[in-house]
Amino acid sequence: MKVIAYYRVRPNEPAHSDIALQEQREAVQTWIEAHQAAVQTEYIEPETDGFARPQLRQAMEDCKQSGATLLIARTEAIGSGAEFSPRISSIPVAFAPKPSRERGYVSLAPEKAPLELTLYFPDFRSLKTMPVYLCNGTDAPIRTITVRTIGLTSKFTTPNPTIADETGSASEQPLSTTPTAFSIDRLDARRAAVIDRYDPMFDSDFITAFEITFLDHHEQTQRLTAFLNAAPLPSAYIALKK
Repeated sequence: MKVIAYYRVRPNEPAHSDIALQEQREAVQTWIEAHQAAVQTEYIEPETDGFARPQLRQAMEDCKQSGATLLIARTEAIGSGAEFSPRISSIPVAFAPKPSRERGYVSLAPEKAPLELTLYFPDFRSLKTMPVYLCNGTDAPIRTITVRTIGLTSKFTTPNPTIADETGSASEQPLSTTPTAFSIDRLDARRAAVIDRYDPMFDSDFITAFEITFLDHHEQTQRLTAFLNAAPLPSAYIALKK
């Protein structure tokens, strides 16, 4: 099987661009090995805001001429850029797998991130499950970080056997998710770490509370919270407040 690989980079955000290109090459290699395919050629698209995609057009034309499959290395946004959502039906198209970003995965914070601690949702407009990052937009590291989450909803209830109503039956209480806790030793300045996953199709029925405790650069314990209660999210960044 022959494929033509299509990569994306973002020259005006070189740090993000370099990491993204490395991840894309690894994802393409994973796909190639799984499908016993070979890369015939590759195209690299330098993205800027409000641009056309000449490399994509050339890659598609190459696929038409050679009968190869277009292998798209990444659809996620790069840095502060936009998500790539191609609609291509004129040629065969395949997508390389997304990188595994489990809790604890650390990356650079976006260059446009607020200069404070926030929750960061790279794919905030999506209705698919997405990673939740703790984004340190400050110029100082934080340490001994604990993240606690719980969801609560009044749309669904569960019996509370410890409290009876006026008929003697167990009363109903709002349904809550199982509380979770996760720890990170250190998060450097201008870095973001995956702390959870957010599923808009399920979690939007809940008010989800995030509580972040940590030591600041003065060795003082700080506690910040944020609440999510709607989907799609209003912004990529959700403020953490005292």
